Amino acid sequence: MGNRSFSGQRVIVTGASQGIGEHIAVGFAKAGAKVALLSRRQEKLAEVKSRYPALAEALILTADVRDDAAVNSAVASVVEAWGGVDVLVNNAGGSFKAMAKDLSPRGFAAVMNINLLGPYVMSKAVFPVMEAAGGGVIVNIGSVAGRDSSPGMVAYGASKAGLVNMTRTLAAEWGQYGIRVNTVAPGPILTEAAKDVLYGDDPDRIAHAGKTRAVGRLGDPSDIVEAVLYLSSPSASFVTGATLYVDGGPTIQTVE
Repeated sequence: MGNRSFSGQRVIVTGASQGIGEHIAVGFAKAGAKVALLSRRQEKLAEVKSRYPALAEALILTADVRDDAAVNSAVASVVEAWGGVDVLVNNAGGSFKAMAKDLSPRGFAAVMNINLLGPYVMSKAVFPVMEAAGGGVIVNIGSVAGRDSSPGMVAYGASKAGLVNMTRTLAAEWGQYGIRVNTVAPGPILTEAAKDVLYGDDPDRIAHAGKTRAVGRLGDPSDIVEAVLYLSSPSASFVTGATLYVDGGPTIQTVE
């Protein structure tokens, strides 16, 4: 953790019930922020809150990021409790694996809705609050899948590519209101879920996968937390519309 202080800052983190979102929420709380945890699963949020002393004063918001009414109600609850929103982290997302020839239009739309419509709905909900306050920060959690081809993940890749473009457009439209909008695009991050699903918690498989990265390891959730904290801080006051790839450098080309 760096020495950045977010004392007095009011932060909403979506998809905060597990994985990267959980770690981002804790990172902000440890840096002094007031954190609102948002997810569809209230019981999971309660577990996260109870797990970390830093989140003892966190707000729990139950909402589906695709639901305009539920999202506006959640944001209103934060404003009522704390008087505003300084930072929004759009982390909620999801997908499933299916080759393009087998993926139904309904399945494609479902992934696009959670990964692209959701961040739009959340961003639109906090806009008037940030505008009235003279500024704010939105950080979208993308993926290297939005840049690279991802067989079996056509909808996911398309949604994350769209998120990058939406980030740039919102940054262009909302800069005049003092609102900065950026994307953090993680590569493979070793969350507990990733260990179980992708690597079977096998140290040898994890080490082998890490060798595909220029830095010789897979990502840790703390790598993403630090990137989000940087983009949310005054240190990044001249950064907007950007995509920060936190992926260990797999696309680096070496010339001999």
